[in-house]
Amino acid sequence: MHAELLLLRIIHIVGAIAWLGGGIYATFFLVPALMQTPAIMPQLMEALQRRRVFVILPTVGLLVILTGIRLLWIDSAGFDDSYLSTATGRTFSIGGGAGILAFLIQVLVQRPAGVKLGRIAAAIAASQSADERQRLNAEAARLRKRNGAATTAAVSLGLIAATAMAIARYV
Repeated sequence: MHAELLLLRIIHIVGAIAWLGGGIYATFFLVPALMQTPAIMPQLMEALQRRRVFVILPTVGLLVILTGIRLLWIDSAGFDDSYLSTATGRTFSIGGGAGILAFLIQVLVQRPAGVKLGRIAAAIAASQSADERQRLNAEAARLRKRNGAATTAAVSLGLIAATAMAIARYV
């Protein structure tokens, strides 16, 4: 059991650092820089796709969630109410719920919007018609707004999750 706990905690903590850190970096640095230099966005998105970042980060997020569920299962002796009703159990549960919501927003809203944005950016670059470029730019602006809101929500929930995990044993 001791080895399992160590392995689960390492995967959970290191994975959460990578997952949330990537989200914080993208939200506060990468996306604002790209908004100032939209011409490079298609090349950057293509390079990120080649490096499989849009597969790796959600996979890491899923591992963080699964290891967190297992850790809570172990700590709570099978999700026993007597543990989950304590301040520590509630705090871990709130953090876990926030992490799961962040993952769902990322996978169901943010990622699809980003994929569509990549396709639209390529279509804009290939388009000859000014009317078509204008239509595509309007669609891209709508998707950027959706993606930005989803990213902000997911990162905010990730920060709530990280905060809850950091303080749960001390409340």
